[in-house]
Amino acid sequence: MILRKIFTLIFLSIFICCEKIDDREEKPNIILIVADDLGWSDMSYMGSKYYETPNIDKLSESGMTFFNGYASSANCAPSRATMLTGKYHTDHGIYTVRNSDRGNKKTRKVIPIKTETILDLNYFVIPEMLKSEGYVTGHFGKWHMGPKGFYPEQSGFDVNIAGNENGGPGKGGYFSPYLNPMLEDGPEGEYLTDRIGDEAIKFIDENQKNRFFAYVPFYSVHTPIQSKKEYQEKYSKKSGDEYHNRSDYAGMIQSLDENIGKIVDKIKELNLLESTLIIFTSDNGGIRSISNQFPLRAGKGSYYEGGIKVPLIFSWKGKIKEKSESYDRISNIDFFPTIKKIIGHENEKLNLDGLDINPILKGGEIKKRSLFF
Repeated sequence: MILRKIFTLIFLSIFICCEKIDDREEKPNIILIVADDLGWSDMSYMGSKYYETPNIDKLSESGMTFFNGYASSANCAPSRATMLTGKYHTDHGIYTVRNSDRGNKKTRKVIPIKTETILDLNYFVIPEMLKSEGYVTGHFGKWHMGPKGFYPEQSGFDVNIAGNENGGPGKGGYFSPYLNPMLEDGPEGEYLTDRIGDEAIKFIDENQKNRFFAYVPFYSVHTPIQSKKEYQEKYSKKSGDEYHNRSDYAGMIQSLDENIGKIVDKIKELNLLESTLIIFTSDNGGIRSISNQFPLRAGKGSYYEGGIKVPLIFSWKGKIKEKSESYDRISNIDFFPTIKKIIGHENEKLNLDGLDINPILKGGEIKKRSLFF
């Protein structure tokens, strides 16, 4: 009888341990990479013959590429607010950057509406959900969700590198000294995109035995258009076309691509590919005067396709079929419910506006719906 009890206890202990291991395996690390102002056609996997993005191309091949991926807004702050909250602008109140009557009223064609400039701290956002599920959370790059006092640390991030109130890299531009209150200056001339990539890699290395969430919203390729000198010189000797031809912008894209490659290589090095979901996208369309998104019309700031259609890739080795493609219309408003489902977060009272796209990632379909911008 005593022996039976002992064996029962041992069996239960093994079963509980296995349950914990299975739970650990089913809740992947998550890396969310968001480029700034990167257009839908600004990668070589999307057909550009001028820009070079071998690492993003490999990421595309490693998982599912969405050819009808959308940002929820045509500029940065409202798009990021919707992505992080999983709620439309009518809920969080951020409709544009700064004043909504900006621009020429003859071409604006909309009636200005009151807009918020702060993502209220009462909103439950993706990093807070992940933190509640035991994730270590790190932010690396652009925040732009409010003034001082509304930084990533107040929204569920354990680590914040470079995130502040600015919508761009700030007065220091892309070369150190950066003049960024949330980023220590590097050696003079250090390139910001490289620094953000290095900081993300350091976080991953330090937390390889934890479950982690790395949010990497690069400042690149937001203005000012500043490339490394040698990269700009490289592309100045390369023939472009009528749509893609700026050597300094091409150099910025190369640096962005290299640092995305460094992050993925670190995940490979640590043997974490099968336990890491990687999402790559842009916060809105590209700036038309810098990089024309033909055949899409217009660009950043416009609600024609060029302003809201963006690159979008989901990669998770063993879970998402390699070299798979989708033409479903997906928005960054869908990230929250999708991640929520993957990690098994049980709060059903969040009233999210997006859809869980896991059925698509598994080769199925989601219900038909309208997207709003």
